[in-house]
Amino acid sequence: MLNQKGISKISGAGSYLPRNIVSSEELMRDAKSDSMGVRFDFLERSTGIKERRFSNTSETYAMLAFEASVRAMQDAGIDAEDIDAVIYCGIDADYPEPSTAHEIQRMLGAHNAACLDISNACLGLLNGLSIADLYITSGSAENILICTGEKPSEVSFDVIKQLRSNRTKENFRRLMGAFTVGDAGGAFLMTKSGGGPTLQLMRFKTNSMLSDLCYAKRHDGYIEFEMNMETISRAMINEHSALIDDTYSGLGWAPDEVDALFCHQVGARPHRKMTEMAQVPLFKAPITYDYFGNLTSATFAVNYDSHRPQKNEKILFLGAGSGCSICQIGLDYR
Repeated sequence: MLNQKGISKISGAGSYLPRNIVSSEELMRDAKSDSMGVRFDFLERSTGIKERRFSNTSETYAMLAFEASVRAMQDAGIDAEDIDAVIYCGIDADYPEPSTAHEIQRMLGAHNAACLDISNACLGLLNGLSIADLYITSGSAENILICTGEKPSEVSFDVIKQLRSNRTKENFRRLMGAFTVGDAGGAFLMTKSGGGPTLQLMRFKTNSMLSDLCYAKRHDGYIEFEMNMETISRAMINEHSALIDDTYSGLGWAPDEVDALFCHQVGARPHRKMTEMAQVPLFKAPITYDYFGNLTSATFAVNYDSHRPQKNEKILFLGAGSGCSICQIGLDYR
């Protein structure tokens, strides 16, 4: 799927990180990994993830998204009444209906906004950018809030319980992806006439033949979880590799013209491999995985908010989500 417009702009970005810091060693101790022959420092050594943030029980999905949205609106200089649509893109929600976007609209006072939820694993927020771009380029809207709240810590805690009944190294390695994640809220404000980087090209691809590599399925009493980190990272890079030349061609860019590369954050090794695939130096690809972990769909907003692009820069987003879905987005900050 291809979007190529050159109209919509990312005029604001915001993020919210819970205060509770949990180190990788703490998680390994809680899981009693030593009883399975896995050292407490294994997770940090193998992924580069030192710590992450976990929300408390009072911080709902909507609240995480709301906090990030307020920051994005302030960044863009957009009042709540001027928002035409709120799109919530989280993996989970506090309840099935109404949509979480309704709750966020109410909390913000964005009473003129239409509301809807979408979900596509870790890729959801970037899918939300695509939908917002379609609204804007069609003339249906001028200011759209795209937001998410993520609490994958719920999976982390459930997996710790599961390991108590099956303490084998094989089971630990199968489930350890649940310990790489962190909680956060993230938001972008996309506009027709505001400032910020202009969307030049969006490309999306899905290969559902790989959907068994990463999933979380809720059952009564437990969460069935699978994340084959090495295999899914390799598949993600292969899917990106098949698209990247056409993306550069469509943008009219050479790899050495990219000033900032934002990748989905799952760990040190996949991050390095992604930069090599894109032929962009590692120092141009900011990281958040070291102190925040894999923030699932909030990743790009948090990373962008933490490492702001500068004027006259070309920006490349390389997103991914279980499924396997990927996207490549080019933005020009003129």
